[in-house]
Amino acid sequence: MNSSVSMIPGRLTVAGTTHSLGGSPRVRIGRTPDNDIVVNHPLVSRHHLSIEWRGTGWWAVDAGSTNGFFNGPQRVSELALTGAVTFRLGDAATGPTVQVALDAVAPAGPQLGAQARPMPDAPPPRGFAPPAPARSGPGPAAHPAPNPGPGRPAAPAGAPVPAAPAGSSARMPMRVPAPGSYPSGAVAPVSAQLADAPHLQALKQNVSAIYQLPGRDKRPGRETISLAGVQSIGRTPDNDIVVSDVLASRHHARVLTRPDGLYIEDLRSVNGTYVNGQRVSRVRLTDGNVVTIGNSDFVVSGGSLMRGQAQDVVAGGLQVHGISLVVDGGKKLLQNVEFTAGPGSLTAIIGPSGAGKSTVSRIVAGLNSPTSGQVTFESRSVHAEYDALRTRIGMVPQKDVLHHKLTLRQALRYAAELRLPPDLSKADRDNVINGVLAELQLTEHVDTRVEKLSGGQQKRASVAMELLTGPSLLILDEPTSGLDPALDRQVMSTLRRLADAGRVVLVVTHSLTYLSMCDQVLLLAPGGKTAFCGPPAEVGAAMGTADWAEIFAFVADAPDTAHMRYLQGRRAPAPPPPPRPPGPPIPVPQTSFARQSSTIGRRQVRLIFADVGYLAFLVLLPVVLGLLTLVIPGSDGFGQKLKSDPNLIPPRPAANDPVEAVQILVVLVVGAAFMGAALTVRDLVGERDIFERERAVGLRPGAYLWAKVVVFFVTAILQSAVMVAITFAGRGLPTLGGPLLPPAVALFVSIAALACVSTLVGLAISAAVKSNEQVMPPLVIVIMVQLVFCGGLFALDKPGLQQLSWIFPSYWGYVAAAGAVDLPSINPDATQKVSLWETSGAHAGLAFGVLLAIAAILYMFTYSRLRLKKR
Repeated sequence: MNSSVSMIPGRLTVAGTTHSLGGSPRVRIGRTPDNDIVVNHPLVSRHHLSIEWRGTGWWAVDAGSTNGFFNGPQRVSELALTGAVTFRLGDAATGPTVQVALDAVAPAGPQLGAQARPMPDAPPPRGFAPPAPARSGPGPAAHPAPNPGPGRPAAPAGAPVPAAPAGSSARMPMRVPAPGSYPSGAVAPVSAQLADAPHLQALKQNVSAIYQLPGRDKRPGRETISLAGVQSIGRTPDNDIVVSDVLASRHHARVLTRPDGLYIEDLRSVNGTYVNGQRVSRVRLTDGNVVTIGNSDFVVSGGSLMRGQAQDVVAGGLQVHGISLVVDGGKKLLQNVEFTAGPGSLTAIIGPSGAGKSTVSRIVAGLNSPTSGQVTFESRSVHAEYDALRTRIGMVPQKDVLHHKLTLRQALRYAAELRLPPDLSKADRDNVINGVLAELQLTEHVDTRVEKLSGGQQKRASVAMELLTGPSLLILDEPTSGLDPALDRQVMSTLRRLADAGRVVLVVTHSLTYLSMCDQVLLLAPGGKTAFCGPPAEVGAAMGTADWAEIFAFVADAPDTAHMRYLQGRRAPAPPPPPRPPGPPIPVPQTSFARQSSTIGRRQVRLIFADVGYLAFLVLLPVVLGLLTLVIPGSDGFGQKLKSDPNLIPPRPAANDPVEAVQILVVLVVGAAFMGAALTVRDLVGERDIFERERAVGLRPGAYLWAKVVVFFVTAILQSAVMVAITFAGRGLPTLGGPLLPPAVALFVSIAALACVSTLVGLAISAAVKSNEQVMPPLVIVIMVQLVFCGGLFALDKPGLQQLSWIFPSYWGYVAAAGAVDLPSINPDATQKVSLWETSGAHAGLAFGVLLAIAAILYMFTYSRLRLKKR
């Protein structure tokens, strides 16, 4: 093979636009601006295809795209380009056309078995096409012979390797990375270290390439960027340095050149500008500083800004250095757990129940802190620099973190509003969502309610929420729990593809069927002791058997013995990196309070209308309670009762029912208390897992609670209006009372105020209990107690009873309602011992003031419970 042949020039026409070919050995085509040629088309992936020079000729190579590219009717993974060639992206009939016209024909050279490498006969999965094999030299590379497995002949070196069938666990072999490509102790992924796969460099480095501005001749994506003068950094093309990253703001930061050096100044960006993990507003830059914008890293060197691709600065994957966790009482949950996972690897954390698997995952995700040890990701401390790394870490808990009553599109749109910068338009957010759905093969289910998705699809939907911010470390806790074997394989295949795209993926699982898809297995013994860590194929040699049932039984019965065997057989671990000096506390980057409140409020309204059963309950409840007031005996309603007078001729008897108005108010007051509490009592506890995950990525507890309170207050007021309107229609309008408003309006305001305060009672109960099953006992007790102590059921004239009643909202709601209709004037006999029921501005002010104070106490209690939830 003649490797000295110079690149053949030509013309490349994509979607009607012509570009020159021959100036660079590789031209990348995709939907995002970090490609050399950008094709904004729904069938085109972020990084779709590359045109590569291989020493003897040009080749079109699929870059792990969703929909691939087609040579005629056939989907292919690679295509030799000779003379004039035309193919389509994404679809054989309707996809964008790519035309290549070379000025000369490439000399004959070794080919990969054929001019075009077809995809498997089975239709490829929508979310994944196998990545092209990496090459270290010019010309078509020979694939290393894969491990044939027992009973299969080994393939000769250099023989072409067919693409893996869709849905199988096989993966295309890659070349072995050079020594030093990964830190000491790192596990090379089965996908053979995508470290040098050209089309996956950006994912491996966890940065988005900088793309050229219109009119510039060179792409600075992999070059040093001079920082002379004042240069702006941001997402839009009007910046001097453009970062194609959804977490970067339109105008994110600027670099200033001063006589004493370089300075970087944050331009009030949403996600903040970080220097060495510390969020800054303005700081002087020195050589070696790592500047982080969104998920993109840059290194300062010699007055210039370089892409953060140096292995010893920002790369290296995940390192867990001897983490231990001791809880109160001296109980050890984890003991010196240590492992490393490189980019492109899938690690399974397994072990008997109580071994600390989920604890490890939460510590690695930064959600809990270890007693000792350190977790670093991309050579940065996860816990010390959590706020700079949090968008790069995706955590999928055991329970789904999606509202099941929403469609997948709706749920992801609200999540995108909370997680992505506010200056992204709705179309931009939809583009991010569409890309994530395509990667996870969920595009066809975008308008399906989450509750109607299969178990495997729901797990992928939870993963989709985490992928919105483009994390390069993805952690899943029991994603296959409760799934049948087919769905189990589906989820594991998805995780394998996500890892093959350059991410570090950790999965806590009890399922052992598909561990062969993993690059590494971490087996924990009870007490959080490591019993094995390494490739799954080596477990038999290390444990003496490959039968997982026997392994688990041994580990559970003799955890200390299993741990000692592991320690005796492993190499000395690499020392952890020295910790950086502590800096000032880092504020969590968050979107504004108003924006978060708006998003949560709109989502809550959508949830109310999406749940038909819940909506019917909310509509019928005030109707039923209003009708109950019509059941009370009597016909006077709120009319003034007549006293008996024997001196009249004929004598006038007393009213038939002297307590009719009193009983009507009891039904209205207790009904308002019940409506408000029932409206909210299941809300916070039902969303607890969702809230905790959203808070970890920047949701303010205050914004979350305020949005809910506003929506529920409006709902409670509407319910009160329905209930009171039915009462007025059947019993007539009150004519006495006030005093500041007309009697009918004053009564409605009193009932609505009590209903609003009662929604806070329900929220307080919901924040205090631990599960949905626990909400009913406190709700029943609260309603019964308020019925007894409202004051209208019987006289509270025993010592201490009246004082005790002052702590209940229903008592003050009844005081406000009684004054609104002037209950003492309607029926003096029934109210002569309760002076607070008399109509006066002072009594009304006292009643509403106490209700306001109770509301404030309940609100602060609920807010404190939300604040105390661990991030």
